[in-house]
Amino acid sequence: MGAEINLTSATVDQATPYRSLWAACFLGYAAIGMTIQVMPSYAHDRLGAGDVAAGMAVTIGSFATMLTRPLAGRLADRHGGRGVVMAGSILGMLGGLGHLIATTLPVLIAARLALGAGEGALFTASIGWVLQQAEPSQRGRVVGHFGLSMWTGLAAGPVLGAAILAIGTYRSVWIAASAFPIIAWMLIAQTRRSASAPPTSSNIRRALLPRAAWIPGASNVFASMGYGVVAAFLVPRFAVLHLMGQDLALAIFGITFMVTRFVGSASVDRFGPRRVILVVFLVEAAGLGGLYFAETAWSAFACTALAGAGLSMLYPCLASLVTEAADPRERSAALGAVTSGWDLGLAAGGPLGGLVAGTSNAGPFALGAVAALMAALPLVLAPKHLIAPLHQKG
Repeated sequence: MGAEINLTSATVDQATPYRSLWAACFLGYAAIGMTIQVMPSYAHDRLGAGDVAAGMAVTIGSFATMLTRPLAGRLADRHGGRGVVMAGSILGMLGGLGHLIATTLPVLIAARLALGAGEGALFTASIGWVLQQAEPSQRGRVVGHFGLSMWTGLAAGPVLGAAILAIGTYRSVWIAASAFPIIAWMLIAQTRRSASAPPTSSNIRRALLPRAAWIPGASNVFASMGYGVVAAFLVPRFAVLHLMGQDLALAIFGITFMVTRFVGSASVDRFGPRRVILVVFLVEAAGLGGLYFAETAWSAFACTALAGAGLSMLYPCLASLVTEAADPRERSAALGAVTSGWDLGLAAGGPLGGLVAGTSNAGPFALGAVAALMAALPLVLAPKHLIAPLHQKG
């Protein structure tokens, strides 16, 4: 974490509290991760929920996150990111506390919705705030490295949740999930109030879904389906093939994802997001398609790594495209809308993959590969006026 912050913060204006925002997002998403880890067993054992209801309790928060991002971005564009980040932290805290009092499934779902909405607002306003003062020549690296705050939080959260439950109770997990957003709020409360003041103008029409986000957002929906496929079917695919090391499959994917994101984000600035993202789509499609054909452990692991590498670079590329094209006064809303595309594709990947899974669990990977190739079409076929830098037009 320290190396990531030191490398990237130099490219962000000193008025932007990069380290505090990175830490706040890490804490917020760690809170989500720790609840996800223990939620299925809690819903089954304590609330008597069935498989469908327990699954809904796990995933319902992501829908709140998806719907919240554009709204949070619009509020950040209007009033500045600081207040929205702090409000997101408070929502996350309330969501965590809601788990403490949840004795029925509807109350638990309400808590999950609050937690998901809070973290959506937290990240969307934070990334908009960070990019407000970032140097244009370094945006890809800034976006890519800052996004690791979310991914490392989601990776660390389940480990923390399992560890807390092993030495305590579900109540202990919910308390920790409430405390992390409080700490995030305290970090941002210490920042300067004027640090994230939005540009002043009475003539700009701030859209909830800015035009600059339409094409990149559509691409993100298709491309992110691959992540939903990997999350739902990677381990079952290894199991059906009777491959050794199936317990390491998701770990290999996650490590490749984060290492590629850290090392490769600078290439977006060097070569341009449009060039890099076309390569990214091909790499993702090759990895997912390879998992359809894989029959040996080494080939399956290699393709898993390829899929992780491709998926890791989606956000730096797409966020750079949006940041370049959007009016600065709609930037956070546009980023929120594009990130919601990821949420939508992720949510769709699992169920759609299930329709073609069959007995081999190979079909979902073919579906993901085709979706990755289709993701290139909106960017390739879109009229130039939809993806040109809008703020440079007279």
